[in-house]
Amino acid sequence: MYLADRSAPAGAKTAPGRGSGRGPAVAPTVLALGTVSLITDISSEMVTAVLPLYLIAGLGLSPLGFGALDGVYNGVSALVQLTGGHLADRVRNHKLVAGIGYGLSALCKPLLLLAHSLGPISVILALERTGKGLRTAPRDALISLSTPDELQGRAFGVHRAMDTTGALLGPLAAFLILGVAVDGYDAVFGVSACVAALGVVVLVLFVPSGAGDTPPRPRPAAAPAAPPAPARPDPVRLRDAVALLRLPRLRALAICAVLLGLTTVSDAFVYLLLQRRTGIDDQWFPLLPLGTAAVFLLLAVPAGALADRIGRRTVFLTGHALLLAAYGLLLWAPDW
Repeated sequence: MYLADRSAPAGAKTAPGRGSGRGPAVAPTVLALGTVSLITDISSEMVTAVLPLYLIAGLGLSPLGFGALDGVYNGVSALVQLTGGHLADRVRNHKLVAGIGYGLSALCKPLLLLAHSLGPISVILALERTGKGLRTAPRDALISLSTPDELQGRAFGVHRAMDTTGALLGPLAAFLILGVAVDGYDAVFGVSACVAALGVVVLVLFVPSGAGDTPPRPRPAAAPAAPPAPARPDPVRLRDAVALLRLPRLRALAICAVLLGLTTVSDAFVYLLLQRRTGIDDQWFPLLPLGTAAVFLLLAVPAGALADRIGRRTVFLTGHALLLAAYGLLLWAPDW
């Protein structure tokens, strides 16, 4: 869904040092953000891999209740993404807003050690998703602003590959911790908190401070008038963001995202259904995300490069068609 405007005039979006010479295929900022996402995803997926079992087997939540809870806190993330992107543009510091989001998510991990009932856990998960929502848009903006238009697909593909490497390592780490720790769930939550803190440190130290900062608005030519009034920041208005939907391409993309989002369920809910259909033992449940992450890792960069070559819309819609086919197999195929 990262659709760069190919109709922009040549040179309309170039980063310092990007001339006609052959530069690096992926900007250092993209690699730094990919490292942050890799570490953060290890932390997040450790929790995600064990959360369904923890809530259902440990706290007695029904699968339907888990599906509702999962939908609510993922919905919180989606709604906050608009706020995160708008706030990053207003303060003109994408790294700062992304850092706040990463920090909030990291702070929520140790709180899971203190919560042992559904109510507090729901609040903590909502806050964690709020952090994810805040960081997603400014992080993606940092990637886009540091990459030329013709390499957007590859840059996001590299980032997704690094992100998915974390998604591959997280469930594996959770599985190993559950196998050796006495208080398995608490041990997973504690290690996850430490890894999340490391991700924030990498963001602060290695993502350039000026990356993605929006340049100040040009001032109008001075006129022989009264002394100018002190500059005051414009108020943050949601209607300015909503007004972007007047752009035909953005409006069409938003409608497409809503329709496709209505047909998409969370991976955790899919794993629960797989376990019920196949009778997989609880101890192996944390390993179910490994197959998804491995395929994602193998295809992320090639799919991004293919999108640059044949068109992002084609690749994007093909991916959703394959997803719907997978849902069909899950619902109607034999138990094998």
